[in-house]
Amino acid sequence: MRHSFNDALVIRQGNTLVLTPRAESLEIQLTRWLNDFEMNILNYEEFDPAYSTRTFYIGTSDLVEQVITPRLVSRLSKLAPNMKLIFCKLDKRSFATQIDSNEVDFVISVADSTHPSLMVKTLYKDNFVSAARITHPIFKTQQDAKAFCHYPHILAGTGRDNRGMVDDELDKLGLTREVQVKVANFSSAPFVLESSDCILTAPKKFIDAMKDKFEIQPFEPPIELPDYSMKLYWNIKNKDDEGNKWMRQQITELF
Repeated sequence: MRHSFNDALVIRQGNTLVLTPRAESLEIQLTRWLNDFEMNILNYEEFDPAYSTRTFYIGTSDLVEQVITPRLVSRLSKLAPNMKLIFCKLDKRSFATQIDSNEVDFVISVADSTHPSLMVKTLYKDNFVSAARITHPIFKTQQDAKAFCHYPHILAGTGRDNRGMVDDELDKLGLTREVQVKVANFSSAPFVLESSDCILTAPKKFIDAMKDKFEIQPFEPPIELPDYSMKLYWNIKNKDDEGNKWMRQQITELF
């Protein structure tokens, strides 16, 4: 220590040891560091959600926000009223970096990753349904693939491409649909459905969350679409963090 600071730090005056001016200047900083060490290291496991003021950052899509946010916030308001949630835009191509750099604590996504620093848990499995406004003419006819393609469609996604997995399945039947509107976020699609003849094909959990808020009605798409799994990711270094473990449990128990 004396060598590192180039100072004696403690000198003898008679029968007592006295701090040098350099040591006195370090005392406040060291006291603060020791207090932080005691609070964050020695007492690290003493996490109490009822009094915690932690902020958790979750990277996900607007679709997942619509599904989980109301129930998660309601849950936290009872169990952890001082805790905060911040939802962040998900970078699908590099969400592992978002977690690894501590930009977010969790990612909720359908995307797969084998990144060595990530841990993962499947939250739920879901399938796809189609939806249209309640008074849509398709509900007065047979809802077969030809009728399905007769009406315009909405596609949700980013980028300039206006094709999706629905189009891939229609190709197998020798059919095509017209994507009249492409929106960047699923959350705006129900507004379009209510005021047009467009059809939306989207995850069932999203449609179920929207059908009571908008004048829309779901129906089974006349094509076979694969199910998908929604997954929760977190950093392996946080696997034993009490707060992180508690939040993972809250999110998992929603499903």
